[in-house]
Amino acid sequence: MKKHVRIILSAALLASIPLTTASADLFGTLNKIGTAVEKAQEVKQKVDQAQEVLQTIDRAAEPITQQDSYFIGRTVASNVLTDYKLYNDAKAVAYLNKICKAITMNSDTPKIYKDYCVSIIDSDEINALSTSGGHIFITTGVLKCCSSEDEVAAIIAHEIAHIHLEHAVVAIKTARTTDAIAKSATMAKDYTKQYGNLNQDEKNSVDFLTKANIAAMNLITETGYTKGQEFDADKKAISLMTDAGYDPNALVDVLTMIKEKSGDSKEGWSKTHPKPDERIKKAKTILAKFTFAGASREVRQARFERALAGIR
Repeated sequence: MKKHVRIILSAALLASIPLTTASADLFGTLNKIGTAVEKAQEVKQKVDQAQEVLQTIDRAAEPITQQDSYFIGRTVASNVLTDYKLYNDAKAVAYLNKICKAITMNSDTPKIYKDYCVSIIDSDEINALSTSGGHIFITTGVLKCCSSEDEVAAIIAHEIAHIHLEHAVVAIKTARTTDAIAKSATMAKDYTKQYGNLNQDEKNSVDFLTKANIAAMNLITETGYTKGQEFDADKKAISLMTDAGYDPNALVDVLTMIKEKSGDSKEGWSKTHPKPDERIKKAKTILAKFTFAGASREVRQARFERALAGIR
């Protein structure tokens, strides 16, 4: 009996050997399948991320309507008013809006969504700015430095020119593109981290993509209106003033005043605009092609002194 038991146990033990090997092969195969599934999921995740970036870029290319421009501009205006207080002088505000209306009604864009609106900021800064929605802000500081209605008109015309040339809209589109670039750069970085087994050429390509995207993003986010855009706005302002009956030479007077008042300051107008000398030189070249044939300066001067008496 004992001999039969030993034979049975030995047979069972031998039979268990191929069973264990088969199990190992099976588990190894399952592990390989699991790894393949995980890799497939990673690839799908990367594809989804890539599609999201492409969708962001597509959205960046979508046109911005006048209504979009207005509501974006209104948000910018509200942010301006969190840092600055409005100057409460109804007569002066009405006067500036009449100048704005005279300029825009004689332009090729007399109406925009919700129309143009000029407000005065209570600040000693020598500055003016506009939003994509037609909001124009002028500081009491720059109004105190003006000596004529034509100079005030030059400042307003310059801001209207930015609106007509859609310079703020360009900045909005740039911000959209920045978001796409940021996602693309982040994705490239993640790709480099997760796929360390790339060959050197592939790593160099990914590294170049990452650095190029980051460089482009930095360039975009640190740049406001370019010199070219400011020069274009001056050129457009001269045309707008002439069509409205204002003396376009007043733009040079304003730029000269800003040069004298600002000096080496890095704040206000100097912070966001090219040096006046460059603009004066270019403006004079453009002015040589225009002839002023507006109403008497005395009439405008009297109106200017009455309307801004409280500020000046």
